[in-house]
Amino acid sequence: MQTEAELFHKLFAGGDHGYGLFDKGKFPNGDGTFRDYDFKHYAPTLETYLAHLEGKISMGIVPITHAGLTKLGVLDIDDHKKDKTKPVIPWSKEKYQKLLNKIKYLKLPLTVAKSKSGGAHCYLFLDKFYKAGDIKKILNKFEYALGYERDYLEKFPKQETLINKDGSKADGNYINLPYKGGNSRVLLDFAGNELNTSDGLLYASKRVRSLPDLYKFNLLESKSKTSDRNDRTFSATAFFKKHYDDWQDKVLEYNKIFNVPPLEEKELYNTVLKSNEKKDYYGEDTEAPPTELIDYDISDYRRLDIKEPKFITERLFKERSINFVFGEKGKGKTEVCLGFANAMVRGLPFLKYKNPIANPVLYADGEMDPFDIIERDNPYLETFGIPPKNFLKILNWHFQKDQKIPDIREKTGQDLILQRLQIQEKQTGKKPFLILDNLRSLSNYIENDSDSWRPIGLWLRDLRGLGYSSLVVDHTGKSSELGMRGTSSKSDWANICMQVIPEVEKGSRLMKMKIHFDKARGLKPDETEDFVAQYDFQGTWQIGQSIKEKEDAEYKEKIKVMLQQKVVPSQKEMAKELLISAGKVNKIIKEIKS
Repeated sequence: MQTEAELFHKLFAGGDHGYGLFDKGKFPNGDGTFRDYDFKHYAPTLETYLAHLEGKISMGIVPITHAGLTKLGVLDIDDHKKDKTKPVIPWSKEKYQKLLNKIKYLKLPLTVAKSKSGGAHCYLFLDKFYKAGDIKKILNKFEYALGYERDYLEKFPKQETLINKDGSKADGNYINLPYKGGNSRVLLDFAGNELNTSDGLLYASKRVRSLPDLYKFNLLESKSKTSDRNDRTFSATAFFKKHYDDWQDKVLEYNKIFNVPPLEEKELYNTVLKSNEKKDYYGEDTEAPPTELIDYDISDYRRLDIKEPKFITERLFKERSINFVFGEKGKGKTEVCLGFANAMVRGLPFLKYKNPIANPVLYADGEMDPFDIIERDNPYLETFGIPPKNFLKILNWHFQKDQKIPDIREKTGQDLILQRLQIQEKQTGKKPFLILDNLRSLSNYIENDSDSWRPIGLWLRDLRGLGYSSLVVDHTGKSSELGMRGTSSKSDWANICMQVIPEVEKGSRLMKMKIHFDKARGLKPDETEDFVAQYDFQGTWQIGQSIKEKEDAEYKEKIKVMLQQKVVPSQKEMAKELLISAGKVNKIIKEIKS
């Protein structure tokens, strides 16, 4: 029993600040009444766990430390939770088996035990202590996949920290442990067999997982736990079609296990399978072919409610627009985008452009180290202060599942980003400006393949139709003179294509770059002239001189001095001294005289 207690202690390790006890009507309140539960404010020992296994006590652990760490996650599923006035009815063997089938089918690392109240505890055993917040996120996903309503389910740990707002320490919530007396609240294998203490602990020890392991388990992409059978099955079908060749068989199996009652096979075929046979919801083009085309006489067309898009950034970015900024890798594209973003969310001018009013920005970053964003944003924060709440949102790859933002070529990635835009719109009351930094890190599209680019283009067009503008960061090809890397069809979708060309100036601490307009739909010629931007890394951007312009200015001043000498040298002599052509000297002299 001592060895079993050691393994039991290792699997069900909790906070070292205390533990709970259950004994119906045995704990005095001090007023002549008695309660069922008690909490001991000291760490449980190996002897405490042994006493539980021997049936001397019924203990529960708080699966979180005061440092906010946990080694155990639990989904506590119980019908009694929804209405505590109703009598407790223990689950049937069939009900346990259905839960086990779901867990097995989804390959979730959960171990099921019968709970004290006759429901189920689904344990997630971990190899060491991890941040409780990270484990809670995993449990949320497991709950989501299993499809139980929250009224029937609790998750442990319930908190991410046991530190109160005033700095004091909280006890937290404890959960009762299995194998009290060795023969109650037993663990179950996937066949529904009840496992004795020795077998159960051995079975559980083989199902211990690390946090990185947990990101690998497939979870069905259902819209919500409360959606109807058709919606859930349709969503699951899209998942199967993406991952399995025998996806139709997977759907049939899913229907039998998850739907109560299952959809009839005829209905399943007509509503789900038939639709997915025709369309690839993760494929190249998700649009159904039109059955007719609509046209208008020009007079009628003018009567339609078509509003002229306003400028978000004057003389540059319009509402409902698709825009690109591209250039060599590591040469200032991100700095320019962050500069635009910080000015836009504050309604401040940027370079030669004005932002009439503050506009929210969703910045989706698929590449930078999380701290790089803070480091690059600090100068703007120090110079201009904090932007309005929810106006600048950062979607960084590091904090996503598998540390990856889903591919924007696929419907999953597209829908998730649209979801964030819609939430931000509700928070701010304005359509966010979407910045995608960068195309290569956010998608695996095949360069020089217009068909591979098409799903992204269609999505950006759809976003434009919903009123959202976007700015896509991209790289140049082998030669920067040839424009954006990959298929030329990308620019077909665009309103603005800006190229960032680095200006290298020896001894300068400024970042300088030429802004060149490769495409500028709807802008006037004088609005698309090349110019030089310079950044001091202190939050200040200015229009600067190009290296050529600076050199020409220096030549001009030197020639002015020469022209004021008593004996004016010839243009040929000036050219020789300045190491430039005589033609250039002649041109500069004409500029001076004019």
